[in-house]
Amino acid sequence: MTLDPRRAPDFQFMLLSTLLRKENNNLDIFRVIAAAMVIYGHAYALLPTAGQQDFLGRLLAIDYSGSIAVKVFFFLSGLVVTSSLVEKKDFFKFVISRFFRIWPAFGAVLAAMAFVIGPIFSTHSPGNYFSNATVYEYFLHGLIMDVRYELPGVFQGNAISAANGSLWSIPFEVFAYIALIAVFLLGLLKFRLLSVGVFLLILVDSITGHKLLLTWLPQNHEITTLAPCFAAGSVFALFKDKIKIHLKGVAGAWALYFLFRESTYSYYFLYLAVFYAILFFSSQKALVRPKPSIDVSYGMYLWGWPVQQIMAQYFPEWGIGFNQIASIAISALLGYASWLFIEKRAIKIGSDVGKWVSSKIAPRGLDSAKRPDGSA
Repeated sequence: MTLDPRRAPDFQFMLLSTLLRKENNNLDIFRVIAAAMVIYGHAYALLPTAGQQDFLGRLLAIDYSGSIAVKVFFFLSGLVVTSSLVEKKDFFKFVISRFFRIWPAFGAVLAAMAFVIGPIFSTHSPGNYFSNATVYEYFLHGLIMDVRYELPGVFQGNAISAANGSLWSIPFEVFAYIALIAVFLLGLLKFRLLSVGVFLLILVDSITGHKLLLTWLPQNHEITTLAPCFAAGSVFALFKDKIKIHLKGVAGAWALYFLFRESTYSYYFLYLAVFYAILFFSSQKALVRPKPSIDVSYGMYLWGWPVQQIMAQYFPEWGIGFNQIASIAISALLGYASWLFIEKRAIKIGSDVGKWVSSKIAPRGLDSAKRPDGSA
């Protein structure tokens, strides 16, 4: 029987290159699930209660829902942006599109926290609040990815006083983009086996405590595993014409995890199984058909923590379950507003600016210049 890699039944396969076409996947739903998982996991830290623990943290013992969700974000980001960069080979469009995808919504949240939500929920008077240099450092340093977490008098009575603890991962994602751009400009993405070598170096560096490459990163499991997850997505993208996604692969990936679940680095097998399963299920017709035209996941992630802090400050007696459900619902609405009024428009502006810059500076792209005789 001939297998059709373009659209195959569940017991057959789909090439990853085919799956990555927009009409063949619903990766966005898994981004939304990941954003909800972050909110779900954070509730246990923001409302610490004896005997209550994150379900996945209790089940797996090696990681918890919020941390796994961030790894999913990084893997999918590495996969999608690397695939786009390799296909389009346009450095200028890539940089501009990433800027307009990340900064507008991020800056809006920083501004809202510093200048609207902060003074409303601060225990300081408006005059004292706005006269405090911390307010302006929070906003300005945040814009250059030097994230600050405290605002004067804001959430000081909560279990954790950070105004928006979720923002820690955004600079690391930007650093990953910069590293990807560097590898692209060096021409390493043209050599897939060499790229695998770079990935293995990143993997070993993480295992050894970042003594070889990323020596400046803090020794924190949630941070040290981000680079391998993003790099894994990039490697998947480079081999997308070879990688087959099918149900047998899902079973095999999870079998590997259960086989090595007692090993020191079992979490890597867990991440592999989760990532592969997401790719498989995202391509199933039942999920592809209802695919929405909006993406609320980034806004949900950005707004989740401050919403949870407000819920924790005013409704602590209502418990963790209420905090999780109410915060997910409110953050989804704010994520929709962020998409509709900021992100969607910023993406369009970024696309237009990228096309203009590319046409003026590099009309044929960095990697597609024609020979002097006019041939490609």
